[in-house]
Amino acid sequence: MDGTIQNYTLDMAADTKKEPLRVKQYDTNSRQARITLKMGGEPWTIPFGCQIHINVRKTDGTLADAACTRIDEHTVLTPITEQMTAVTGTQLGELYFLGSDGDIKSQSFPVVVYEAVMDQARMESSDDFQSLQDALRDVKASTDTADIAAQYATEQGNSARDAARQAENAAGSIQAAVDAAAAAKVSETNAKTSETASAQTKQEVTDYVEAQKAAFVGYSKRESDSRYANALTNSVTGEGGVTVEDAWTAPVLGLDVVGKSEQATTTGAQLLPQPQFNDTKNGITVKTQMDGGISITGTATSAIAFTVAEILLPAGTYILSGLSGLVVGRMYFQLVEISAQGGQFVGELAKVGPVAGATVTIDRDVWARAEIKVLSGVTADSICYPMLNAGDTALPWEPYTGGAPSPSPDYPQDIISTGTVSTGKQMLNADTIVQGMVNAETGALSVTPSFVSSDFIPVKPGDYVLSGEGIKPYLNYVIYFDKEKVIKGNSTIKSSNGKFTVTEGIAYARLRFVSKTGAEGTVTPSEVAALKPMLNAGDTALPWEPYTGGKPSPSVEYPQEVKVTATGGNLFNASKIKTMSAWGATVTNNGDGSITVSGSGVLTDYINQAILFTRDQTLTILGAGNYCMSGKKTYPYFYFTLYDTVEKKVVFEINTKATPSKEITQKLINNENVVLRIGFYGEANTQIIPGVVCPMVNAGDSALPWAPYQSTSATITLTEPLRGIGEYRDRIMCRDGVWGIERWITKLTLDGSEDWVIYGNSSYISFYTQSVCLPVSMNKREGLCEQLRVMTIGGKNLNTIWLGANNKVVYAIDNQFYNDTLEDKGLANWKAHLAESPLEIITYLDAPTWEPLPAATQQALNALTTYAGTTHLTITAGGPAPEVTLEYVQDTQKAIEQHDTANRQYTDNQIAAIVAALPTATQAAIVDNQTTKLLQEV
Repeated sequence: MDGTIQNYTLDMAADTKKEPLRVKQYDTNSRQARITLKMGGEPWTIPFGCQIHINVRKTDGTLADAACTRIDEHTVLTPITEQMTAVTGTQLGELYFLGSDGDIKSQSFPVVVYEAVMDQARMESSDDFQSLQDALRDVKASTDTADIAAQYATEQGNSARDAARQAENAAGSIQAAVDAAAAAKVSETNAKTSETASAQTKQEVTDYVEAQKAAFVGYSKRESDSRYANALTNSVTGEGGVTVEDAWTAPVLGLDVVGKSEQATTTGAQLLPQPQFNDTKNGITVKTQMDGGISITGTATSAIAFTVAEILLPAGTYILSGLSGLVVGRMYFQLVEISAQGGQFVGELAKVGPVAGATVTIDRDVWARAEIKVLSGVTADSICYPMLNAGDTALPWEPYTGGAPSPSPDYPQDIISTGTVSTGKQMLNADTIVQGMVNAETGALSVTPSFVSSDFIPVKPGDYVLSGEGIKPYLNYVIYFDKEKVIKGNSTIKSSNGKFTVTEGIAYARLRFVSKTGAEGTVTPSEVAALKPMLNAGDTALPWEPYTGGKPSPSVEYPQEVKVTATGGNLFNASKIKTMSAWGATVTNNGDGSITVSGSGVLTDYINQAILFTRDQTLTILGAGNYCMSGKKTYPYFYFTLYDTVEKKVVFEINTKATPSKEITQKLINNENVVLRIGFYGEANTQIIPGVVCPMVNAGDSALPWAPYQSTSATITLTEPLRGIGEYRDRIMCRDGVWGIERWITKLTLDGSEDWVIYGNSSYISFYTQSVCLPVSMNKREGLCEQLRVMTIGGKNLNTIWLGANNKVVYAIDNQFYNDTLEDKGLANWKAHLAESPLEIITYLDAPTWEPLPAATQQALNALTTYAGTTHLTITAGGPAPEVTLEYVQDTQKAIEQHDTANRQYTDNQIAAIVAALPTATQAAIVDNQTTKLLQEV
């Protein structure tokens, strides 16, 4: 509507103007200001072709922005928008002129908003960037205007990015000036002898600095970077990382890394103890996988059977299942009766092979042997999960936990959280392996190149397993010592499964490894350590983890790092290529992501240059999915190979010559012994092709346009993992401009020193403690416990624990600890168990705690950047992959194109729906008319 136009004058060289612009609250599309610009009293000329904006910071801290109109070379027509009038009081405004070669701001001026008589109560104050909103309204209005708006918005976005950089530079300049002024005033202070005058001057310095900071809107780098005038932002959430394809090169605006906790549970249905296979017989190799499955590979030279377990079965009905990938009629998972444990074959009970499962009913107690049988000539390549459960319905496979649900004291289940790299179960510190052989009779160490030995490892009576790919050829002895480290004996570690047993009176053990070729060969400590040997208590081999002193990690003693990495579309870091010459060809690293191949003639041999990555490094850029290589498609060509470090066998390869794209499976990525090689080579008898090559590896099955390798990263040190229970989850986040860790989860540790007392009733027995009192709000709270199931309601199930029941920790037990014949009902047994194996429980707090990260980490996180086009943001951490939310600056052009495409699709869908609702004859007529029109246009 036609409203008022106020005449106003601004001096481009002056400070804040005192005379304000005056408007009324809630006025919309009715007030403008005709602003004349001067410099020292003389007319100031507006730079040709620049963009002009008015920026207003309201009293509530929100910002409003609008584009202005150039009336002549000295005058600007400025709108006063609805958002600028949303809050009463004196707002602070400025004009902003953005040109192709720089920018400049006017003097600041007050905008007084007087309270309206009629409270319309219809508008909340918020940040308002009117320029782009107008362009987006045009996009919705018509396709023609959308093209114009897209171009305009792109210019706005480009200018905004320039403005942000200018703002950052200006911020630095202003800060430098502030620092200089402060230094000058401090010098002035030092020159004064009066203590009162000194204190007064120091206060003046402080006030001056803070006033300068407050006066400059762009003082904060993060505020400046995130204020991209008219820029669009977006957010995306993923697991372990995210990939965006519409980003612009800009600082990351926001990032949340949300933790998670996982714990395995079982029903106790599995009746077969877990076998520990690692053996080859008659051409067939069987290996127990880390997930409990059994791999069967090779070609049988003669029939062979592998015993899974021998168990005593009471009379009843049972079902056998779980062998997949069978050669029907030639491979079997069978259950046979034996005369006694370790006894002779009596008869067949059930056989899985031609069918998925087999049921057997036994009318008496029998000893049974479960075994996998492969007939002669069979070529096998399968993974099976043998399962025996009571009843006539095959249940899903689960590990053996004593025929009872777990977690339980006998079969605890680790709580694995984001960031966890060790549960503390690793007993072998590979760093202490030394050259030499421990004498099996004297315990003395003699240095020899064919043996290496571990240091003294504290042990207790029980079973132990040594595992690790490639360890078997080295395996030899375990040497036992008493508390005084006097030798007590030795035994051979079972080559089939790595098991050995420690008896009473043994306090230490040392492991002895021999070279693959025996006493005539050589072996080094680093060679054995590289094979990742794992020593753990129990009869089941656990996945390898680093040695952390028997304590979970991350911890205060063993902190761990979480790495946040932002990488552009090109995943190939060409900076690692070294300049080299061979066989007449020279490969030169140009330092800009490209390499130059020079030389002439034919290669007499091959030239090879590779980049080797460890598994952990590859995971920062790789996951399951498609990948593509591009660059020069003649020699030398580039390759991207995954190979097995134990068998030295290539298991995956793509290259620019023949197979530029291929899918990487999750199975490969999870293989501990797969290493990535990225490099290039030329073959013998092949013409050298000189030229510049720009190598590229990108996700997907199509080559993207070349871009240099770009990456920023930040490392966050954790002393506790990021845990999560339901909606209560620890997270790394930015709060009020400060990066830190918000923690909802707390850990309780009960070691038997608490004041446990006995309590019982007619249906169950409970131990509970008076000393570990919990708040009323924690009554029946959810949680996780390594040894027990946490119950939120009920509680009469055995081996369960309540958190906060009657403000205490209450434990319902079975006969493992409870003994009605004892005066204390077994309470001493329970407390002794806790002293040996403390109870660890995690649950959530009433309110989260906040831990700011160190200054260096803050700086690294603030420097995280997204890149134009494709950006991969990944989190490298142990344990469950975290949920990641990234907030970023979008490419304005792509954002509007996406918006326009969505509008077009919506319109097309609406038209299609309308046409579909028309009578069939009408639809036919429409199609006929369209066809005729097309033919006429040909």
